[in-house]
Amino acid sequence: MKIEQSKAVRLVGGVIAILLGAAVLSNPYGSMLTVTKLLGWAVLVFGVVSLAAAFANLEAILSQAELYVGIPCTLLGLAIVTQPGFFVAWVFLLLGVFVMVAGLNSLFAANASRALGLPGASLGLAGAVATVVFGALVMLAPRAMASFSMVVCGVALVFAGVVSAAGALGDLRGR
Repeated sequence: MKIEQSKAVRLVGGVIAILLGAAVLSNPYGSMLTVTKLLGWAVLVFGVVSLAAAFANLEAILSQAELYVGIPCTLLGLAIVTQPGFFVAWVFLLLGVFVMVAGLNSLFAANASRALGLPGASLGLAGAVATVVFGALVMLAPRAMASFSMVVCGVALVFAGVVSAAGALGDLRGR
């Protein structure tokens, strides 16, 4: 059995993707803040629901996992909703640290490969240095990197939308 999406759904989905991509491209950092706030609201709601479930059974409240999950989730959700810019910068700062550490590990491996005379060591060394530099850039400019990642997402949305809409229009003409 073959399941196929209708041409109208593909066309509408493509147009929606193009519009979302254009919105993201028009304000990349604002889009990142919006996504972060939505994530914060989801964490906050999860925390509140977990706390409500814990308080529904008062006699065993201290032994319930919902209490121990609900409190930090509620606090984290509140923090993210009220300070989304801080969390965007924090996440990209951590990403920069991770990339830089990975680059340093690659640099050590490339130096070991070069010392052993293995082929391709120079290319590995160049890649490792580029990774370290990229990690440093992400750490030094987390807001710019957040905007850049949203630009990539916006371009991908527009591209996917155009492909979907064009395919649907081509199928409609080919009837």
